[in-house]
Amino acid sequence: MEPWFTVQYLSSENISKETLKNSNALIIRSTRKYGAETLLGTKVKFIGTVTSGYEHIDTEFCKQNGIFFSTAHGSNAESVADYISAALIEISKKIGKPLNELVLGIVGVGAVGSQVKKNAESFGMKLLLCDPPKNLNDDIFAADIITLHTPLETGGKYPTLHLANKKFFGKTKQGTWFINAARGAVCNSEALREALQSKHLGGAVIDTWENEPNIDTSLLPLVEIATPHIAGHNAEAKINASKMIADSLCNFFGIECAVRFDTSRNKTGTYSICADDLAFRKNPKNFTEIRNGYKRIYVK
Repeated sequence: MEPWFTVQYLSSENISKETLKNSNALIIRSTRKYGAETLLGTKVKFIGTVTSGYEHIDTEFCKQNGIFFSTAHGSNAESVADYISAALIEISKKIGKPLNELVLGIVGVGAVGSQVKKNAESFGMKLLLCDPPKNLNDDIFAADIITLHTPLETGGKYPTLHLANKKFFGKTKQGTWFINAARGAVCNSEALREALQSKHLGGAVIDTWENEPNIDTSLLPLVEIATPHIAGHNAEAKINASKMIADSLCNFFGIECAVRFDTSRNKTGTYSICADDLAFRKNPKNFTEIRNGYKRIYVK
């Protein structure tokens, strides 16, 4: 972006009213909150987040102060879907049944959920679809595996905060497997702990956690596969997100930016989700460092 903008590079902890006072735009990740405490009195009129979600942006403050915000919604859909596919293969091994004999429940069928659906169909799985919370019904609880792909909405007409709670897990059948690669707080950690300790759930694959990066590490021994919010974090997803935000930024300011990104997929081999699980368990306190330096491992 430097041919068209004067760029200042800051770590998230160094972003403040003072460092932003002469900035017209801000490009961020989801490592902290952005609202009045960082934006009030600055010249910022554009915020772009290279993430699908935007719960780290105070959208009401932005609307009230004429600040446009843009997300990279859908940029990581294939990356997350690859992660879910790898998880499903491992769950199939644990259950001892081929995937085409298992039923997958997908809660949230947007950009990511639709790609998960496509991959699951290629495995021959039977699907139960639910796009909550408008249509969270009992049908989904007949699934052998339930995977979450909703945004985190803490208020409004259709909140998803703690959507997977004690009542949710109580409706699942004995031995159901649970996957969360959406947002950590969509699942209530204590309800998940209870469902796993009681052996009601057959197992869990958790990529997103409550209170990241300071997660409850006591959950790790109960979870079959644990990773530090890297499902949507492969190289292609990062490139896609960067391109989407660069395009949005240029469009907002009416600039023709000839920014070129190589968005072709160059992966070879099969994604090794177990390698990511092992790497995380070695030092879970380094949640942020592992996530920031993440490179997806493919084995031939």
